[in-house]
This record gives sequence, C-alpha cells and structure tokens, in this order.
Amino acid sequence: MNPAKDTALPFPPRVLRHKFACLYLGMDKNRFNREVRPFVPEISMGVQGVCFDRLDLDSWWEQYKGSQRVPHSNDRRVKYGA
Repeated sequence: MNPAKDTALPFPPRVLRHKFACLYLGMDKNRFNREVRPFVPEISMGVQGVCFDRLDLDSWWEQYKGSQRVPHSNDRRVKYGA
C-alpha cells in the first residue's frame, strides 16, 4: 500500500510547505531562499513550519518570467541545411 498514492488530491494544494514550494518552482532551497522567499508572504504553520500560498508563488513566477525574457532574434538561430 502506498500512502502517498492513497492521499493524493484530485486538485493542487493551495498551501505548500517550504520543501514543496521549492520543488513547485523547480529550484533548490538555497536559490528559493535567495530569489523567491524575500518577495512572497510566509505563513506560519505549527511551531516551526513555514508555508507559502501557491497563488503567491504563481504571481512571483509571472513577474520573474516577464523580467527574464530574452528578445527573439532570427539572427541568433542556427539554420540547418543552409
């Protein structure tokens, strides 16, 4: 019996623990703590637990993505068979 499989939700959780917030954004905890954590609200859970709202993480990602875009240029493409 796989407890993780038995408790899987049919929808994404709204609140993510620190470890899963890092995984959600596809980065390690050090990068998360340096680049994300200062810009999203933390939610205390229990005595030592810290959680993040998934919607806040999504909002951070949209802002980050918009600021990191590289302009598309046909000149930088490698043309095969030319």
